[in-house]
Amino acid sequence: MGDDIWVLRLQGLFILIYFSLVLRATSFFIDDERAEYYFQVLREQSRMVKNDWRQHNYCKFINTFTAHFGRERCMVVGSTTEGTRLRSRRDEGDYDYLLISDVVIPVETLENRPDVPCFVHINVNKTKSSLSNLSTVDGKYMNSSLLKYFDESVFKVLRSIYDVFTMPSLILSEKYVHIKVNKEVKPGHNQMHFAGFENLDAKYRYLQVEADIKAITKQLKHLLAKSTISDDMVSLMSNIFSILEELRPEDIESSLTFQTFGALIKAGTDKTLTLSQSESPEESCEKDICHMDGTSEDPLKDREGFPENAPELITILFDYKSGRDFIPAFPLAGVLPCLTEWRSRLLKSKAIWPSRETIEQIYRSEYYVIAKPAIVDPEPTKDFCIGFNNAEMILAASFSAEQKLCFLLLKSLQKGFLKEFSERLTSYHWKSAFYHVLETTKAETFATHSGIFFVLKEVLDYMVTCLERRFLPHYFINSNLIAHFTAEECQKIISSIQTIIAEPVKTLDVYFSPNNFDEKLVDQIPNAQIEDLRNQEGDLSRKTHAEAIISLVENIQKGTGNDPSKFVDAITDTLAMVVKAEAGIDCFAPHFEFCAEILNKAKNYLNTKFKSSEDREEKLQEFAPIFALYLSHSFG
Repeated sequence: MGDDIWVLRLQGLFILIYFSLVLRATSFFIDDERAEYYFQVLREQSRMVKNDWRQHNYCKFINTFTAHFGRERCMVVGSTTEGTRLRSRRDEGDYDYLLISDVVIPVETLENRPDVPCFVHINVNKTKSSLSNLSTVDGKYMNSSLLKYFDESVFKVLRSIYDVFTMPSLILSEKYVHIKVNKEVKPGHNQMHFAGFENLDAKYRYLQVEADIKAITKQLKHLLAKSTISDDMVSLMSNIFSILEELRPEDIESSLTFQTFGALIKAGTDKTLTLSQSESPEESCEKDICHMDGTSEDPLKDREGFPENAPELITILFDYKSGRDFIPAFPLAGVLPCLTEWRSRLLKSKAIWPSRETIEQIYRSEYYVIAKPAIVDPEPTKDFCIGFNNAEMILAASFSAEQKLCFLLLKSLQKGFLKEFSERLTSYHWKSAFYHVLETTKAETFATHSGIFFVLKEVLDYMVTCLERRFLPHYFINSNLIAHFTAEECQKIISSIQTIIAEPVKTLDVYFSPNNFDEKLVDQIPNAQIEDLRNQEGDLSRKTHAEAIISLVENIQKGTGNDPSKFVDAITDTLAMVVKAEAGIDCFAPHFEFCAEILNKAKNYLNTKFKSSEDREEKLQEFAPIFALYLSHSFG
């Protein structure tokens, strides 16, 4: 009898243990209906939209143009290309662009930092190339500020294109006031676009978008007189401005181009512009800021009641935002030792993912260095980090639809329940953890909703383990991605992740629950950017626009050897690329001779040095039907 009681007790104990294990295994449970709702939202928010393709096209256009002057190029990278970008009704997220110099860095010049090997210094003495002619630190290490700030020694044309198209701007549309402002970020520069902009502090709300064409013309002439731009290039500039002015829509509220550059374009068509080279800077402008005909030397002084001692940051309200990150990069020549080790490890292991084909494709791809201070003991003037952008895009392309959904769930947590830590524990950290877990996860695990959430929990558990050890391994190189995390912040993040594991529905719903779209959102932007916006077409920002254009033309002139026809070739080839991408017409293909004829007319017009503005206007009439067609179909 006593033995029977012990048997019953043991059976009861085993049953309790079994059920506790079952409960533990099934605590991370999402019912199919809710899971499908999550997936539907994620599919919709991550789908490619027209604006995504447009960013790729912009880089194609820029690359077509810059190819005439060197090997500088632009590339859309990150979540946009990987198909993992989440956009909501209030936040479109960021587009990421690599702006790639034609200065190539041999891999043998890289010295990995022993504490965080994914960061390197570039020892220019280890190569016979022209790198030693560039600015160095400690007599041998390349100065990272050359790359970080688009120095003209490493960027000939892209720097000026970047300056022209990232000006702070204020755009008026039928429904909103839009502003674009810039800020510096660690690996590059960021431009934020806010729609429905309102300045929270009433005393800083002064904004003006009026244009004084006469003053702008004087400003432009002054800058041209100070520049090294030749008469032939000035003539070409006038021809370009004249064509652009003919394309001005009646309502410029529909045209970002003309709201931003409209006054400068109009000033550039002035018939006296080409006389600027015969004037001295003093004749065209009394000082660096034109203030003839009563215009103040400092236009800010003309504003009554404008607040002094303005704060560094301004709090604003907005309805919707999007961003663009511009990351300058040097391409690398040669094979990175860490890639050889990574490839060897995977080929010798029993890793399920990625495939051998993907591994070889990654091994053969291009890599970069980016100016970014190391995460521990930073040396900002020497530190670079290795950019594995191409490898990450190749890995993302290998995801199945279900693997992608699993990763998007991680991003939704990072943007939702874990938002307070999102500046520290970034989507890159989660992506790295996801890669490591995928290596040992069978593809069929993702076949069901429960399987996808099982893998999600595996990644969460993996991250907890890494945070406990304070070591999250980089996927491609033996380096700790969280070496800068303190024990205290690791514990806080662990606690939040454990809450997710315990209450998955509640924590996921922080992101997926409907938001109040009637309320304005809040952010802070640099007040220096607002200063330019206060008088967007006024002296301060007007000079900035003009200076950027002049700098671009000066650099192009150097690249062409002062041959304007090469500039024209770059323009017309780029136009052909635009027509092909936007209209699907190959101007150089059979049956599209009319397109090639238009390009030839444009080339002849741009190459003509007109004796008078009347001659220019007469020649422009040949393009009248084309302009009319463009204006009837274009939104500017």
